[in-house]
Amino acid sequence: MRKNIICILVMLLLVGTAIAQECGPSCPACSGGGSNSGALLTQNVLMFSGLMIPSADEEKTVFNSKYGVFKWLDAGLGYAVETEKILWNVRTQLLFEKENSWQPGLIVGSGSVQTGGSDQSLYAQLMKTLKVNADYNLQLSVGSATLLPDFDETFLLSGASLGYKNQFAMFLNYDGKSYHEGISWIANEQFSLSLLLVESEALAFSISIRK
Repeated sequence: MRKNIICILVMLLLVGTAIAQECGPSCPACSGGGSNSGALLTQNVLMFSGLMIPSADEEKTVFNSKYGVFKWLDAGLGYAVETEKILWNVRTQLLFEKENSWQPGLIVGSGSVQTGGSDQSLYAQLMKTLKVNADYNLQLSVGSATLLPDFDETFLLSGASLGYKNQFAMFLNYDGKSYHEGISWIANEQFSLSLLLVESEALAFSISIRK
């Protein structure tokens, strides 16, 4: 329990120390809906998602699909409508977290971005899910990303999500330059709806369907 508390404090400190500026490698609009955040998709599950940002200047609509290839690998393909760009991402889990110990999960991946003149990122993230009580669970993540092929700039990635009875979740993500806050309604295992603020100012809607 003591190790879990220390883990929470360290990861929350890292989440709160970043300063927001513009869009980073895991921006929801640029990466296809936050493709390098959260746990891997379950094996043999296919997910379709759509993100709409009505007030955005460049990217208003992004579609994305993702498939759980193996227990340790998922991959996605998407399309940014206004900029007519193909988006892709692939992630592998090198370390699985242990529920009853301090050990976090480790995910490494690469995917599309539209920042810094690059169209590809490489990132690694530590993740830990902690059960607060019977109704609430807290998921924390922290990591680092760089843009390829230059490797001349690194970005801090971090996030926190508080879930309630697997039906609702409040989240805060930092993409390396900007914060994105939101709330999700998980209707069932197949359908979820999210309302979020991209870069803390642009209202956006996201729908996810799983098969």
